[in-house]
Amino acid sequence: MDMTFIAYCGVDCAACPDLGSGKCPGCRQTVWPEDDPCPPVACCRRKNISCCGECADFPCPMMAEFYDESDSHRAARARMESLRV
Repeated sequence: MDMTFIAYCGVDCAACPDLGSGKCPGCRQTVWPEDDPCPPVACCRRKNISCCGECADFPCPMMAEFYDESDSHRAARARMESLRV
């Protein structure tokens, strides 16, 4: 899977309203500071994995709530689950 426009959490950046509104700069297109404000980015970098779907703890308690917030987040979870097969 090409992860260029898929966020660490699995959200499709092209379909994300936060990217369009400027709330999120796109985690793979941005140089983030060490004190990263985005928990999935910080966690994945700390674990040296490319996305939540590669994590042994997926979906962790922090992300389980996130994945239930909206249709795009539910699609992100499904995207990440597809990596676990």
